[in-house]
Amino acid sequence: LKQFMAFPLYATVGWLVYVLAGQLSGEGLLSALLAFTLLALGAWIYGRYGAPHRKPQTRRIGIVVSLLVLVAAFAYGYPKKETVTWIPWSPETIQQLRDDERPIYVDFTARWCATCQANKAVVFSSSEVLDTIAENDVALVKADWTNEDPAITRRLTELGKAAVPVNLVYLPGIEDPNILPETLTPGIVLRALRGEE
Repeated sequence: LKQFMAFPLYATVGWLVYVLAGQLSGEGLLSALLAFTLLALGAWIYGRYGAPHRKPQTRRIGIVVSLLVLVAAFAYGYPKKETVTWIPWSPETIQQLRDDERPIYVDFTARWCATCQANKAVVFSSSEVLDTIAENDVALVKADWTNEDPAITRRLTELGKAAVPVNLVYLPGIEDPNILPETLTPGIVLRALRGEE
Protein backbone atom coordinates (compact mmCIF):
# COMPACT_ATOMS: atom_id res chain seq x y z
CA LEU A 1 0.00 0.00 0.00
CA LYS A 2 2.83 2.40 0.88
CA GLN A 3 4.47 1.87 -2.52
CA PHE A 4 1.15 2.08 -4.39
CA MET A 5 0.28 5.40 -2.70
CA ALA A 6 3.42 6.91 -4.23
CA PHE A 7 1.68 6.96 -7.63
CA PRO A 8 -1.19 9.28 -6.60
CA LEU A 9 1.50 11.53 -5.11
CA TYR A 10 3.39 11.50 -8.44
CA ALA A 11 0.14 12.41 -10.22
CA THR A 12 -0.44 15.27 -7.75
CA VAL A 13 3.08 16.61 -8.35
CA GLY A 14 2.51 16.36 -12.12
CA TRP A 15 -0.71 18.38 -11.83
CA LEU A 16 0.95 21.00 -9.59
CA VAL A 17 3.84 21.36 -12.06
CA TYR A 18 1.25 21.83 -14.82
CA VAL A 19 -0.34 24.66 -12.80
CA LEU A 20 3.09 26.15 -12.07
CA ALA A 21 3.97 26.06 -15.79
CA GLY A 22 1.05 28.41 -16.45
CA GLN A 23 2.39 30.92 -13.95
CA LEU A 24 6.08 30.99 -14.83
CA SER A 25 8.20 31.67 -17.89
CA GLY A 26 10.15 28.79 -19.40
CA GLU A 27 13.28 29.84 -17.50
CA GLY A 28 11.31 30.17 -14.24
CA LEU A 29 9.82 26.71 -14.68
CA LEU A 30 13.27 25.24 -15.36
CA SER A 31 14.58 26.87 -12.16
CA ALA A 32 11.67 25.44 -10.18
CA LEU A 33 12.20 21.91 -11.55
CA LEU A 34 15.93 22.05 -10.84
CA ALA A 35 15.14 23.29 -7.33
CA PHE A 36 12.89 20.23 -6.84
CA THR A 37 15.85 18.08 -7.84
CA LEU A 38 18.03 19.83 -5.25
CA LEU A 39 15.32 19.28 -2.62
CA ALA A 40 15.33 15.57 -3.44
CA LEU A 41 19.14 15.53 -3.19
CA GLY A 42 19.00 17.23 0.22
CA ALA A 43 16.44 14.71 1.47
CA TRP A 44 18.55 11.84 0.13
CA ILE A 45 21.70 13.14 1.85
CA TYR A 46 19.79 13.47 5.11
CA GLY A 47 18.30 9.97 4.83
CA ARG A 48 21.64 8.44 3.88
CA TYR A 49 24.03 10.23 6.25
CA GLY A 50 21.87 11.97 8.87
CA ALA A 51 19.99 8.89 10.06
CA PRO A 52 20.11 8.06 13.80
CA HIS A 53 22.07 4.82 13.29
CA ARG A 54 25.07 6.71 11.82
CA LYS A 55 28.12 7.74 13.83
CA PRO A 56 27.66 11.18 15.48
CA GLN A 57 30.32 12.82 13.27
CA THR A 58 28.74 11.42 10.08
CA ARG A 59 25.29 12.51 11.28
CA ARG A 60 26.41 16.06 11.95
CA ILE A 61 28.05 16.36 8.53
CA GLY A 62 25.02 14.79 6.83
CA ILE A 63 22.59 17.15 8.55
CA VAL A 64 24.68 20.25 7.79
CA VAL A 65 25.21 19.33 4.13
CA SER A 66 21.54 18.44 3.63
CA LEU A 67 20.47 21.77 5.17
CA LEU A 68 22.88 23.66 2.90
CA VAL A 69 21.48 21.87 -0.16
CA LEU A 70 17.89 22.62 0.95
CA VAL A 71 18.69 26.32 1.45
CA ALA A 72 20.35 26.39 -2.00
CA ALA A 73 17.24 24.76 -3.51
CA PHE A 74 14.92 27.39 -2.06
CA ALA A 75 17.25 30.25 -3.04
CA TYR A 76 17.63 28.95 -6.60
CA GLY A 77 14.00 27.97 -7.17
CA TYR A 78 12.23 30.92 -5.59
CA PRO A 79 10.43 32.79 -8.41
CA LYS A 80 12.36 35.87 -9.46
CA LYS A 81 11.04 38.99 -11.10
CA GLU A 82 11.56 38.97 -14.85
CA THR A 83 14.45 41.31 -15.64
CA VAL A 84 13.90 41.49 -19.41
CA THR A 85 10.95 41.43 -21.80
CA TRP A 86 11.31 39.49 -25.04
CA ILE A 87 9.57 40.24 -28.33
CA PRO A 88 8.69 37.15 -30.43
CA TRP A 89 10.83 36.93 -33.58
CA SER A 90 9.54 37.29 -37.11
CA PRO A 91 11.18 38.80 -40.20
CA GLU A 92 8.54 41.54 -40.14
CA THR A 93 9.32 42.37 -36.51
CA ILE A 94 13.02 42.71 -37.25
CA GLN A 95 12.30 44.93 -40.26
CA GLN A 96 9.97 47.16 -38.24
CA LEU A 97 12.52 47.55 -35.44
CA ARG A 98 15.25 48.32 -37.97
CA ASP A 99 13.01 50.92 -39.62
CA ASP A 100 12.59 52.48 -36.16
CA GLU A 101 16.41 52.58 -35.92
CA ARG A 102 16.51 50.70 -32.64
CA PRO A 103 19.43 48.50 -31.63
CA ILE A 104 18.28 44.87 -31.67
CA TYR A 105 19.55 41.82 -29.82
CA VAL A 106 18.23 38.59 -31.35
CA ASP A 107 18.45 35.30 -29.48
CA PHE A 108 17.88 32.18 -31.60
CA THR A 109 17.26 29.68 -28.84
CA ALA A 110 15.43 26.52 -27.77
CA ARG A 111 14.32 25.18 -24.42
CA TRP A 112 16.30 21.98 -24.92
CA CYS A 113 19.52 23.90 -25.69
CA ALA A 114 21.64 23.92 -22.52
CA THR A 115 24.17 26.38 -23.96
CA CYS A 116 21.33 28.80 -24.82
CA GLN A 117 20.01 28.72 -21.25
CA ALA A 118 23.51 29.12 -19.80
CA ASN A 119 24.16 32.11 -22.07
CA LYS A 120 20.97 33.84 -20.93
CA ALA A 121 21.72 33.15 -17.26
CA VAL A 122 25.25 34.57 -17.55
CA VAL A 123 24.49 37.58 -19.76
CA PHE A 124 21.20 38.78 -18.26
CA SER A 125 22.36 38.45 -14.67
CA SER A 126 24.80 41.31 -15.38
CA SER A 127 23.52 44.67 -14.15
CA GLU A 128 25.82 46.40 -16.65
CA VAL A 129 24.19 44.54 -19.55
CA LEU A 130 20.69 45.33 -18.23
CA ASP A 131 21.58 49.01 -17.76
CA THR A 132 23.02 49.24 -21.30
CA ILE A 133 19.88 47.63 -22.73
CA ALA A 134 17.64 50.10 -20.86
CA GLU A 135 19.75 53.17 -21.66
CA ASN A 136 19.92 52.41 -25.38
CA ASP A 137 16.34 51.12 -25.77
CA VAL A 138 17.65 47.81 -27.15
CA ALA A 139 14.87 45.57 -28.48
CA LEU A 140 15.28 42.00 -27.19
CA VAL A 141 13.90 39.55 -29.73
CA LYS A 142 13.59 35.82 -29.07
CA ALA A 143 13.46 33.33 -31.95
CA ASP A 144 12.23 30.19 -30.18
CA TRP A 145 13.32 27.14 -32.17
CA THR A 146 12.12 24.60 -29.58
CA ASN A 147 9.70 23.08 -32.10
CA GLU A 148 11.88 23.87 -35.15
CA ASP A 149 9.86 26.69 -36.67
CA PRO A 150 10.43 26.60 -40.50
CA ALA A 151 10.88 30.40 -40.74
CA ILE A 152 13.56 30.32 -38.04
CA THR A 153 15.22 27.34 -39.75
CA ARG A 154 15.37 29.34 -43.00
CA ARG A 155 16.93 32.31 -41.23
CA LEU A 156 19.50 30.11 -39.50
CA THR A 157 20.41 28.63 -42.90
CA GLU A 158 20.78 32.14 -44.36
CA LEU A 159 23.18 32.91 -41.51
CA GLY A 160 25.17 29.75 -42.30
CA LYS A 161 24.09 28.05 -39.08
CA ALA A 162 22.58 24.62 -38.59
CA ALA A 163 21.59 24.84 -34.92
CA VAL A 164 21.21 27.12 -31.92
CA PRO A 165 22.49 29.07 -30.06
CA VAL A 166 22.86 31.95 -32.49
CA ASN A 167 22.87 35.51 -31.16
CA LEU A 168 22.81 38.62 -33.35
CA VAL A 169 23.16 42.32 -32.69
CA TYR A 170 21.76 44.81 -35.21
CA LEU A 171 22.90 48.40 -34.79
CA PRO A 172 21.24 51.39 -36.49
CA GLY A 173 22.94 52.41 -39.72
CA ILE A 174 24.76 49.07 -40.15
CA GLU A 175 23.22 46.67 -42.67
CA ASP A 176 24.57 43.32 -41.53
CA PRO A 177 24.12 41.95 -38.01
CA ASN A 178 27.04 41.13 -35.75
CA ILE A 179 26.96 37.34 -35.22
CA LEU A 180 28.16 36.65 -31.68
CA PRO A 181 30.17 33.60 -30.56
CA GLU A 182 28.29 30.49 -29.47
CA THR A 183 29.30 30.92 -25.82
CA LEU A 184 28.63 34.38 -24.43
CA THR A 185 29.87 36.59 -21.61
CA PRO A 186 28.53 39.98 -20.53
CA GLY A 187 31.66 41.59 -22.02
CA ILE A 188 31.05 40.09 -25.46
CA VAL A 189 27.46 41.34 -25.49
CA LEU A 190 28.40 44.80 -24.19
CA ARG A 191 31.07 45.24 -26.86
CA ALA A 192 28.60 44.20 -29.58
CA LEU A 193 25.90 46.59 -28.30
CA ARG A 194 28.45 49.43 -28.22
CA GLY A 195 29.66 48.65 -31.73
CA GLU A 196 33.16 47.77 -30.53
CA GLU A 197 35.21 45.09 -32.26
